Amino acid sequence: MNIFMLESNVSDFPSFIESYPPGQRSIIGRAMAQRWKPFDDSYQPVVLQLRASDDGKRNFQFDVSGALAPFFVFSEKTVSVLGDTLTENGQFLSVVTASKRKKFVGYYPTNSIKDSLDLNLSRYRTGENGLIVEVPVLIEHNISDRDIFVIEEDISRVFVTERFKDKVEECGLLAFDFSTEVKVV
Repeated sequence: MNIFMLESNVSDFPSFIESYPPGQRSIIGRAMAQRWKPFDDSYQPVVLQLRASDDGKRNFQFDVSGALAPFFVFSEKTVSVLGDTLTENGQFLSVVTASKRKKFVGYYPTNSIKDSLDLNLSRYRTGENGLIVEVPVLIEHNISDRDIFVIEEDISRVFVTERFKDKVEECGLLAFDFSTEVKVV
């Protein structure tokens, strides 16, 4: 079983960063504090700014932005290709961008799996709000057949299967980065 971290390629593609007023908590912090539970009706759309790629590109020619992980931003094309999988395993949330033509939506996974981190083989430390996992090692028989998932023990990482990766690549979705393979035992 091949499992990858869901990330975006911020070197070759632009991405979104959040624009939020002083005193407001970032969507990254709010998402981690949710501990994989859905946002409620008090959620307000996140205002996003375009961040240039490492080579200076500033356009909307990408289909994923993971700069705010575990909160992701997907293009309308990504949602049309992966919508069923994403809907079953998380929550779509409104975002505000400067894009006039291309539509984007926020996504937050809500399908945590328990007892999936091998505590003997993983590298982690204990933090104020739980484990801070540096190198995860997953337990294969505890991982369900979901193509995108999160684990209860780690509040910041989103994992995907090879089937998810293949679908993204077959459909030509841009800026997905599957270079971090996760060890599974």
